Amino acid sequence: MIEKFRKIFDGLEERFGYHQVDSSNGEGKKSGISFTSSYAHTEEMWKAHLEGVKFEVKTKNKTIKADSLGLCPIRSDSTCMWGAIDLDEYKPNVEELFKKIKSINVPFIPFKSKSGGIHIYIFLTDAVPALLLREKLHTIKNIFGDCKPDKIFPVQKYLNLEKGSAGSWINLPYYKAENTQRYMIKEDGSPASIKEFFEHYERNKVTPQQLKKLKSNIDEGDSGDWFQDGPPCMQALAKFGVPKSQRNEVLLDMTKYIKSRYPDEWKDKTLEYNKKFFEPVGKGMSFSEVSNVIGSREKRDYKYRCDQDWLKTYCNREECVKRKLGIGGGIDNELVLGPLSFVTSSPKIWYLGFNGDEVRLYSKELVKQDLAREAATEQTGKTPPKIKNWDMQIRGLQQKATPIDAPEESLPEFKLRSHLEDFCFNLRITKDRKQIMMGRPFADGNGKRRFMFDGFFKHLQLEEWKVSIEITHQMLQKLKGISREKFHIKEGVKKWVYVLDESAFDREPEVEQNILNFKTTNDKANEYLNR
Repeated sequence: MIEKFRKIFDGLEERFGYHQVDSSNGEGKKSGISFTSSYAHTEEMWKAHLEGVKFEVKTKNKTIKADSLGLCPIRSDSTCMWGAIDLDEYKPNVEELFKKIKSINVPFIPFKSKSGGIHIYIFLTDAVPALLLREKLHTIKNIFGDCKPDKIFPVQKYLNLEKGSAGSWINLPYYKAENTQRYMIKEDGSPASIKEFFEHYERNKVTPQQLKKLKSNIDEGDSGDWFQDGPPCMQALAKFGVPKSQRNEVLLDMTKYIKSRYPDEWKDKTLEYNKKFFEPVGKGMSFSEVSNVIGSREKRDYKYRCDQDWLKTYCNREECVKRKLGIGGGIDNELVLGPLSFVTSSPKIWYLGFNGDEVRLYSKELVKQDLAREAATEQTGKTPPKIKNWDMQIRGLQQKATPIDAPEESLPEFKLRSHLEDFCFNLRITKDRKQIMMGRPFADGNGKRRFMFDGFFKHLQLEEWKVSIEITHQMLQKLKGISREKFHIKEGVKKWVYVLDESAFDREPEVEQNILNFKTTNDKANEYLNR
């Protein structure tokens, strides 16, 4: 069972997500803290997940007990064997849910989620690029209701593990498989056993060819024709119906589209749309009610009110901005930020989503939009548009940012120590204290090595060190075996220097040997040190 389950949810092997539950609201939704681990998941973790028992997770400082296993669907080669849509609807109408699934003509499989909501999965016969799967899921997401971009898995278009990217993960189903609350939902609303899920999975895998044909059914028929090149939410409302209590407000939003499409006859067209899409079909609202809506539109040319529930429910912003009569006027100048994660290092390293591209940032870049856009341009080759509410969005993302437990060797502190060791033991060591002012490390023969910060920082820059001078100073002072002192260099000259204790680096004094056998593979460093 473990092996089969693991094979079905074939995802990123090098990372995993885990959750520590601390409370429940009594309605199925549980709260806690989510983390991303920096190392690979094991068979023991999968076994613990299916058995519903805690498993050990090593962090930088301690070992903790985790509740369940989460996985990023993107494999190390940026392909996927499955994807999912996370719905924040905690008490869904099962009949309506299956009606929508069947309308797509692709076998999606709904599951009860950890939080008591719904995860809708799609499983593939063969791997496809994450970019393709993400694009296809985004085209149909608004069929199921309000769904934010960071709730579509895969969230990212690709992964860059070399730069520390961990991807976004989703909690797996069938935690405590024999008595689970995270089950596949059968059409009658009852839970499916894990064995039934295995059988259903084999019958409902999707080929890459089927996936490529996947498109939203709201683009077809009357809803698509009557709202051609318009907002997807309008098409969805026309497809699935408008509640009687919201008819006036919905029609007011529809008139924005109608007036743009039919500027000379929009009033007459509004009457036609009313009869076509509002209950009772063929009659709609009364003439006086429609006249009031038309009058409101004449007095003020409202924009699409995207924050209203009747539109937000079926929002597909990424698609809407591309449409001529959508919110973007056919010019894709929309920036969707998120998700946000960070490496638990000092300084912090952040990973921020820019329309599905994941960008690596330091804190000073994260809080400054211009610096973040510059980093995004450098890393993705695309310059994102400016937005007005950068600070507000970043603060909101920080509140739900996922921590990443960094392996020691990936931490900036570890890399700094490695560069320091290279500088103080493998470069041109001097026994002349005056040479310390030329950027060379000075060995006193008594187990201490001294250096001026400027010389060391130039060495770091040659090694493509990206951390600022201020933060590098702070990091140096936190390293074991490092101190600062006022050092007498020559008569009348004292300078602040860093002092390295050789014993903290398990080294013996090697002054003469280092001078005679100086080597480096860095050509830039050679040029600098031998000038």
